[in-house]
Amino acid sequence: MPNAPSLIATLKTSQDPDALVLLQMAELGADLAKPHHPEFAFEIPSSDTAEGIAAVLSSLGYQVEHFDPDEDNPSHQIIAECAMVLELEALNKLSLQFEALAEKYQGSYDGWGAEIVE
Repeated sequence: MPNAPSLIATLKTSQDPDALVLLQMAELGADLAKPHHPEFAFEIPSSDTAEGIAAVLSSLGYQVEHFDPDEDNPSHQIIAECAMVLELEALNKLSLQFEALAEKYQGSYDGWGAEIVE
């Protein structure tokens, strides 16, 4: 495993949602010291507010995709992606920032995920 045992031990003792995702990724072989491309997901109720949050995320340097509602999901889906090293402290700060941003646009932040980089 490419990750330090102390990092894995720390992640295993945490109940933090971001830590749990990092632990799962590490257990699947991700090298957390390498840059990944996490996708941060938002559910926004209207087209106008979805466009607003998409504009803010774009201005922050994220690549943004907007998915209209469909049969499976009645909300607008906004996915923001960037390249970054997956560090717990940075992810925790982003989660807080994104929760506040989603609330401002009357939506919700649905967390993040990333493909494994070995």
